[in-house]
Amino acid sequence: SSRCFLIEQEGSTAIKSIAKDKICHLLTRNLFIRLTLELVMSNLSLSQAKHIRALHTKKYRDKHKAFLVEGRKSIEEFIKEGWACLHYVVQETTQPINGLRDVLRITDKKTFKSISALSNASDQLAVFQCKDLMTKEDFPIWVALDHLQDPGNLGTIIRTMDWFGCQSLILSEGCVDVFNPKVIQASMGSVSRVAVQQVDRKEWQKIFGMRHILFADLEGISFSSKKLAREIYPGNHLSPLVLVIGNEGNGIHPSTRTMLSHTSITIPRGGHQLSNAESLNAAMATGIMLSYFSSKLAEGNAANH
Repeated sequence: SSRCFLIEQEGSTAIKSIAKDKICHLLTRNLFIRLTLELVMSNLSLSQAKHIRALHTKKYRDKHKAFLVEGRKSIEEFIKEGWACLHYVVQETTQPINGLRDVLRITDKKTFKSISALSNASDQLAVFQCKDLMTKEDFPIWVALDHLQDPGNLGTIIRTMDWFGCQSLILSEGCVDVFNPKVIQASMGSVSRVAVQQVDRKEWQKIFGMRHILFADLEGISFSSKKLAREIYPGNHLSPLVLVIGNEGNGIHPSTRTMLSHTSITIPRGGHQLSNAESLNAAMATGIMLSYFSSKLAEGNAANH
């Protein structure tokens, strides 16, 4: 029995030794991984956090020609489209996007929440350098926004334009900033592909050239009427046009109406019962009309082939 006890004791010692070796191996491996991560990832500094928080304001975005993008998917969209990333910040437990090692910074949840511009913060954000995208002069459909002020509306309109391949957007003075974080969030990365210019309304006629100017109005002819089709869709070919959407509460500014020769169009109320809705949401109205005009463009392209 004493011999059995010695064998059991030796076996227990051997197991403890193996376990100890494994624990040492894991600790060494984890230490190596941690040291490696520290070489490629730096903690977010106080000055960097202050700079990012300042980008919540348009004044600072304009000064530094930089803006915030929050959320992994939106960040990946801007990277894919070739925008220069200046800072990329993730929370400690977040798996970062590959290829951003040189600009990668890590921080804790509390600090990350303090630098986020959104009420529901993601777990990663990036600072990108502003750049100009070229307006597509040869694309028939443009959109112009007259004093639109809701960031959610602007972001949704940009996302809708991207869906239909419309990549030229003109903003009047007084419109919400296209690089407002809430606009970026609502666009889901589509700002990276749509060319946006802010142009004084006095210059609109000059840059619109010979395009048909269509004002989205409560009063006007139906956007799908035969009368309008004869104007903008001669010979199964969509003529170049600009769809102008007004302010959420006041519509198109009176001075814009007097400066531009235009056709007022509307979306007819549907159904047999009269609707009590005062108006459609600006982004919704833009989507309905872009769907129609894009289908006309596709029909013309198909007929020409």
